[in-house]
Amino acid sequence: MTHSGATGGPDPALVALAGRLLGELDGFADEIASAIEARLDFYAAHTVVPADDLRASVRGNLEYVLRSLREDQYADVAAARTTGALRAEQGVPLAVVMAAFRILFSQIWHSLVRHARAHQQVSNQALVDAASDLWSAHDTFAEEMAAAHREATMTLVLRNEGERSALVGALLEGRPLPETSVWDVADVLRLPKRGPFVVVAAEAVQLAQEALPGVENRLRARRIGSAWRLMPDAQIGIVRFENDADIRPLTTILTAAASSRVGISPPYAALTETAAALRFARIAMASTAAGAPHVTMFDDFPLSVAAVSTPEVMQRVRQTVLGPILDLPAEQCEVLLETLAAWRDNGGSAAAAAKVLFCHPNTVRHRLRRVEATTGRSLSDPRATAEILIALEAASLELTQSSWSDRRT
Repeated sequence: MTHSGATGGPDPALVALAGRLLGELDGFADEIASAIEARLDFYAAHTVVPADDLRASVRGNLEYVLRSLREDQYADVAAARTTGALRAEQGVPLAVVMAAFRILFSQIWHSLVRHARAHQQVSNQALVDAASDLWSAHDTFAEEMAAAHREATMTLVLRNEGERSALVGALLEGRPLPETSVWDVADVLRLPKRGPFVVVAAEAVQLAQEALPGVENRLRARRIGSAWRLMPDAQIGIVRFENDADIRPLTTILTAAASSRVGISPPYAALTETAAALRFARIAMASTAAGAPHVTMFDDFPLSVAAVSTPEVMQRVRQTVLGPILDLPAEQCEVLLETLAAWRDNGGSAAAAAKVLFCHPNTVRHRLRRVEATTGRSLSDPRATAEILIALEAASLELTQSSWSDRRT
């Protein structure tokens, strides 16, 4: 790599100087490693990169550079690529490794100048030529190191995301994990060891498509930790909200991001309870009509949740309680169910329901009496009213889902 002297070969004085430095390789490597530790706090602590590791890396790169100076060959960048990949695996930022390389080459240059002046055998022109070669080698080494760092980082990201997804799957499926393993899982998922957690289930609009794109980063910006897994029919997340008593920031973010139905489980304390929470989140997700974005907390809508939690049972309840109304002509059935729903949503007030329905309160009362006569259940009886409202919830959900299915087809 050194420029040619008068004979056309490598500059003899520089070759000799590079050989002298190679003979002092271990001490020279220690000197450079100490300079890196003194100038870069990241290396000084030795918590990420052990001292012996740093010295070994410095020695390897230094040897390749000095050999290229002595033998007039292109620099072997194998050590640079090894350093880049290793530092990526250790989690050292690329900018920090680049800074360490600048210190390495700066120290080599200062040592060349110091030795050249001490022995007065190297001409100024030869030093100028050596400087050009040395910093060209720096660029080559730095580029190769950075390329290896980026490649290793991408591999780690893909591997870590795959591992995180598998661990989320293990929790969601309820696979038995000892307490120590649960703590390890929490570390990998970057979640606290203890809750409160919730499971979020967001319905996929299209097969295996994220329903909440970028949700993990949005939540992280609000100091809400989460880990997600994409399933064919839904995007599932385990979320640990920051304020134990306030889940509103989470629901606000989900509402803004939702493009479909989203269900949130009740809070739970330990990651081992995740599989049960997933069932609650899916029930909450299914408790609203398909086709419109909606975020539902499991605990906020017990009637809706009850209507979808056991479909076979609720189908029987719906038919048993409201069968005579559902058997009426479609227009009459719709009017009675709409009136019943308005009465329910307005605190059992006929007057308030009438305003929503744009009719007279007496009309509402007449329709409600017809509901009572047709079903054989009185709306003044608490138990009968509960049966009617649960059946109404199931019937309404069934009708809206059928309507949505018809529109999609």
